Amino acid sequence: MTLSLEIKKLKRTGYFPAFIGAGFIASAFPVINMLARAQTFTALSGDPLTILMDANWQMMAMINILICVCGSCIMYHTEYADNGLQKMDVLPVRSGALFITKFVITALILAIIIVMETAVLAGCVLHWFPGRGLSLWELLKTAGFQWLITLPTVMMMLVIASAWKNMWISLGIGVILVFALSILPQDLLILNLCPFSSPYQTYAMAVQNDRVSLFLILCPVETPGLGLLEMFYQKIRRCVQ
Repeated sequence: MTLSLEIKKLKRTGYFPAFIGAGFIASAFPVINMLARAQTFTALSGDPLTILMDANWQMMAMINILICVCGSCIMYHTEYADNGLQKMDVLPVRSGALFITKFVITALILAIIIVMETAVLAGCVLHWFPGRGLSLWELLKTAGFQWLITLPTVMMMLVIASAWKNMWISLGIGVILVFALSILPQDLLILNLCPFSSPYQTYAMAVQNDRVSLFLILCPVETPGLGLLEMFYQKIRRCVQ
């Protein structure tokens, strides 16, 4: 019931077309890059998927994070508009369940666009790197890894969006975090593990630095940990009101 209710509300906001549009924009980036500088990349030795990820994923990850920021703000703007969140309190639906449902929806549609982006990268490998080899298992591991390490960012942004009635405040905070953490050194481990920074890491980089297990352990811990922070905040808000 909660999931269908959330989907019905989001259908009227342009939420889903925005995510799919962002996925197409991010997917177009490696294609345009290869059309403009194909010889630069094909002359490089090594795994072609790794070459393309190294060249394009920073921008693609930034687009993914930005649409998660905008999507979270859209979600809670519809709740706060016309006191919708207060009206939901009279229904047999817990606010914690609503928050988790919002996270599930965002995580699922994020998975769709990451699969779309990975498929385009695979298409670029097949077209511009013929005979270099492409493993389906490596593609699946890459897509799954990029999705998993983005989940803490999704959860944190939903927490931020839920804390402010004014959508522009939460949007501003999210955008500042996106650009602030994107310009910080990416070789610092403590920063790599933080939300809004971890999505910039690639599976190949994690393998090279022997950090795959670290990300696979800490990101699933960070995500529910931030969710507990939201539950704690909701209890405080009820006491204050």
